[in-house]
Amino acid sequence: MKSNSKKWAGLAGIAAVALALSACAPATNGGNEGDGGSSPEALPGTGWVAADRDAVKDGGTLNLPLDETPANWNLYNLDSGTVDDNTIASLFTPGFVVVNEDGSWEADPNFATSVELKSEDPQVVEVKINPDAVWSDGTPIGVQDFQGQFNALNGKNEAFAPTSTNVWSDIASVEAGENDQDVLITFANKNADWPSILGTGTIYPRWLTATPESFNTAWANGPFAADGSTYVSGGPFVVSKFDATGKTITFEPNPKWWGDKPKLDTINYKATDRSTVGQAFANKEFDAVPINSSVDTLESAKARSDSEILNSKGVTYSHVTLNGTAGVFQDVEVRQAFAKSLDRQIMAQAVIEPLGVEPEVLNNLIFLNGQNGYEDDGADIAFDVDAAKKQLEDAGWVEGDKGIREKDGTKLTVRLVIPSETPNSAILSQQIQPMAAKAGFDVKIDTVPSADFFTKYITTETRDFEATIFAWQGTPYPISSTESIFNPADSGQNFPGVADERLDDLWAKANAELDPEARLEIAKEIDKIIMGEAVTIPLAARPNQYAIADGLVNYGPSQFESVTGAKFWENVGWAK
Repeated sequence: MKSNSKKWAGLAGIAAVALALSACAPATNGGNEGDGGSSPEALPGTGWVAADRDAVKDGGTLNLPLDETPANWNLYNLDSGTVDDNTIASLFTPGFVVVNEDGSWEADPNFATSVELKSEDPQVVEVKINPDAVWSDGTPIGVQDFQGQFNALNGKNEAFAPTSTNVWSDIASVEAGENDQDVLITFANKNADWPSILGTGTIYPRWLTATPESFNTAWANGPFAADGSTYVSGGPFVVSKFDATGKTITFEPNPKWWGDKPKLDTINYKATDRSTVGQAFANKEFDAVPINSSVDTLESAKARSDSEILNSKGVTYSHVTLNGTAGVFQDVEVRQAFAKSLDRQIMAQAVIEPLGVEPEVLNNLIFLNGQNGYEDDGADIAFDVDAAKKQLEDAGWVEGDKGIREKDGTKLTVRLVIPSETPNSAILSQQIQPMAAKAGFDVKIDTVPSADFFTKYITTETRDFEATIFAWQGTPYPISSTESIFNPADSGQNFPGVADERLDDLWAKANAELDPEARLEIAKEIDKIIMGEAVTIPLAARPNQYAIADGLVNYGPSQFESVTGAKFWENVGWAK
């Protein structure tokens, strides 16, 4: 999120992969004690307390925190796109597919009677909109809304300022089928991740996307209807009050909602500094708060007696990234040796165990632990100091003064650049230094201002580092969204600057493969290659944790089932 990020994510197809600093848990000793304790195998994909609708009370209020209120309520606008923005959007915008616990998707019956790939050549996707679906001003949700979104996001009119044109730029046309609620999307270029544009914020009212001016500015101060003053909704809730100065938002049930009646009467959001959110929860100002990998927040929240800490697997994973364009890491043998010198289990424990959860080391760069397609591809970087030493010897690096290796008069020195005010990076760097020294690396830690970290050091223009630490955030659509990180070498997100020549064809093949199982097999081949390159050394995904007041159901932590904390907002509420 904003305080710790260069980009923000959670919205597949818009900001598919987030770039963030390592989380800010302090250097305390942890273990599995406390409410959050759990083994890796026990962490579920979805951790909220589930309840059937008939077990949920009618009525009630839910109070939740935000980092910031929206800078623009149009989720596709450049000023928008934070995780909070995505959460809010899920309350009032249509989403034609929902993501399940295992990362698979299915049509959301509230908005679509069916979502199908009708043809592979040409690729045609058909969305049959629920005929009861309407905007809260009474306008039926239809093909005109899809066409407006396509015109705004296909990249052909540069006057529009979208966050991304991903997937939409591969579309040739959006047309009506049998009627205005039968939408046919025909692709010019095959794109296997087409469901990613059909989730939260798939479409907006046709008047919002009618012109670049309306797209860019009409929702800068709220999600307005065409009249410019009434709040509009295409979901179960609608904004009833937005105080931009006080940074509060109130949602109430949408009177035009055609689905199951929302259980809650009111949802209140208030922007609150992360450093105080745990105490605010303990004071009962909020009913649920994300822990955000902060031990301080965790401990403060646990002081509240009528609550519990809920965990799920997470999507944000820390890693060590190496610059493959300069210095010693131009050699893949040296990169692999460096990776083998690191005990990643110990490193992961140092920053995750204080949260009360035993870490599960990540050995894949496409799929997360528990995600369909995940395989352990870590053989080339598995912890083995003796193997690291031999690999360096074979590459011509001989042991020198104080065990530091040398080659042709050059010492095996690594400049590890980390951001200030980011305790996890400090913890990990202090572990890397002695670990790598056992294999013969001389690691020099260079702490730079956090504000300059991504803009001056970790950029593809400067690559002013030899090794560094930050985090990526995965999505339910991991194949296409990870391509820009690893391929091509000059991609804007490929910070190591390295790409195997085989990846061009493999990723093109994967992105155009519409058979899910065949695509998984291609992705597995890709992962073996990028893991072998050893430019990105994954550590572990941080758990997703929430402090939840007793009785709150159908809301909380999840890995994939929902980036918003609730798969269906109309079912969120208080247990009877």
